[in-house]
Amino acid sequence: MRGPIEWIRTRGSLRSLARWLFLATMIAAPWFYGGTTAWAIELTNGLLGLVLVFWVASLVVDWRRPMVPRSLVIIVGALLLLGWWMALNAHSVYDPRFRVFAPVRALLPQLAGSADYVLSCALMLRVTLLVGAVMFVAEMVQRPRWLLRLWTALALSGTAIALLGLLQKASRAPMIFWQPAPPAMHFTSTFFATFYYHANAGAFLNLVLPAVIGLTGWMISRSEQRVARGLLAGTAIIVVLAIVSNTSRMAQVVGGVLILALLATVLRPLIARAVRGDKKKLALGAIIVAIVIVAVAQATHLDQPLLRWQQFTKQLPVDERWAANRTALTAVGDGGALGFGPGVFRSIFPHYQQLAGQHPRGTWRFLHDDYLQTLLEWGWVGALTLGALFFGGIAFAVRNYLRREDWSNRQRILLLCSLLALGGVAIHAAVDFPLQIFSIQLFVATYLGICWGSCTWERRPKSKG
Repeated sequence: MRGPIEWIRTRGSLRSLARWLFLATMIAAPWFYGGTTAWAIELTNGLLGLVLVFWVASLVVDWRRPMVPRSLVIIVGALLLLGWWMALNAHSVYDPRFRVFAPVRALLPQLAGSADYVLSCALMLRVTLLVGAVMFVAEMVQRPRWLLRLWTALALSGTAIALLGLLQKASRAPMIFWQPAPPAMHFTSTFFATFYYHANAGAFLNLVLPAVIGLTGWMISRSEQRVARGLLAGTAIIVVLAIVSNTSRMAQVVGGVLILALLATVLRPLIARAVRGDKKKLALGAIIVAIVIVAVAQATHLDQPLLRWQQFTKQLPVDERWAANRTALTAVGDGGALGFGPGVFRSIFPHYQQLAGQHPRGTWRFLHDDYLQTLLEWGWVGALTLGALFFGGIAFAVRNYLRREDWSNRQRILLLCSLLALGGVAIHAAVDFPLQIFSIQLFVATYLGICWGSCTWERRPKSKG
């Protein structure tokens, strides 16, 4: 039999392995084309599955429950019960070649079920892993050391993607560096960094922007580690410039709102301190930053985003998104309280697309409105459950933030940055589909884990940050 020392080491190693693997997955996921290809989704699924297996094994060895809020457990349980029931009680499978729904034997045909067994099961596997990640992060951030490591991983991942995008812009790359250029050049304008669609790249950059600026602000507020402060200030500039150089207009709008919010919250005390300090150093630093921004702006050809803004008034009235949203609205009523099934939009929408009077052209894999697509797939019952997980986590964190005044600066700044990041992606989701992209979903799950886990944070000495 194992001695108590080996037993304790096994428990600790399982927890640490799960946490390090999660950080590695979070950093690597955006590089898998944002999690938009089949192999990228399968690989990320496998990595997250390993994380949860190691975590659950550590809980079994410890013989304890996960330290997460009970309300989170109830919401997650309700979401999984609803989603898996719709998937397993599916009434048909969609054949995309012939565009027909082939009937399958349902568990209880008289009750609601998904319109596509394959798509719903695939999405529910991902949803199960993501809500597991929310609970995993909620427990992990109770440790100050792991909270800082998670924060650092968020900043590193975003900075790497931003830097790659700037390099591609500066070199006028026709496609992602390691891929050949497509034959039709008009497709190349939609990619940025490792994302095929620039709006998804912009949404991802906006998710990491608060983490990068917040970590920079927290590090600057500390008196030591000047080299780290300088590096973080440089990474913040890189991410901001990447958002500006990206040609997604909505991403730029959301990024601008986030920057103003960060200036008014996280950076306000630092700016006030700098103004009261050495004026010469402040002026010199501002000049250096301005020179760097101008140089990078010229190299990355910021004329392209400006050109898209000039075309905005012409493109807005004829945008196909309006027709697609009208078509989706006609289908919501047929979905009922539980919708057509998780993940079935791409199989359901073509049917209503053909029935519409002014039907939207082309093939639609996602609707450019995450809320309307969620209502179509999950119904109002599922939409309320997902809303409880997302917006309930935000409200939960706001309450904790306002009530707890004994937190460390590290905890307060990171939670505030998490709230801003989630608020930004919530705005963006009204006109695009960031919440359908796996890497973005993973980062959203991470921020939600921070929000839900904030209720268990203990008081920490302010001197330690």
